[in-house]
Amino acid sequence: MKTFSNKYIFVYVSVLVLVVAVLLTAVSLGLKPRQEANRKAEKAAQILRAAGYHDVDGSEAVALFEQVAQRASGDGERETYHIRCADGENGLVVYVNGKGLWGAIWGYVVLAEDLNTVKGIVFSHKSETPGLGANITEEKFSSAFVGKKLYDEKGNFVSVRVLKAGQGSDVPDVHRVDAISGATLTSKGVDAMLMESLPEVIAKLKTVNKK
Repeated sequence: MKTFSNKYIFVYVSVLVLVVAVLLTAVSLGLKPRQEANRKAEKAAQILRAAGYHDVDGSEAVALFEQVAQRASGDGERETYHIRCADGENGLVVYVNGKGLWGAIWGYVVLAEDLNTVKGIVFSHKSETPGLGANITEEKFSSAFVGKKLYDEKGNFVSVRVLKAGQGSDVPDVHRVDAISGATLTSKGVDAMLMESLPEVIAKLKTVNKK
């Protein structure tokens, strides 16, 4: 039986590892454009859904987004957009992000031109519990935000609170939606996300609009 020296084995394994690394790098680089295109399409579809355009995805979503949306301010994830909503009215798209029970949660809020009224909203998540916290993606939950107000009659930011039944009895209906049953921590995460993400970006949008 033929035996191999330690040096031979070391060189053989090193070359094999190098070849595998090169192949994996090549595959990764080859997939990168497709991955970027998929991310762009997913983002466009989510924003469009918040603006009232349903059942649009892939390249169709990207094409429609480019027709109806225009960058307003910010960069990267924090970009905000002017958008012509499905109902023909204009809105502003704001990105929000936070933490749910198991990981990151995020979404896009479409505000009316008064920067107070919610025209639409869509949420997504990384790893919330199916059938519970993951239900933040459902239209039944997101549609409850439509028409809600972020500011009270005195102009103070109060957000749209996500509260359990019987909780926050002093919060008017126009500033609240029902939390998801059985998903207390995810609901609290959405509540905190809106409370923390929106004031700063809305203030910047108001500054931009004044220019």
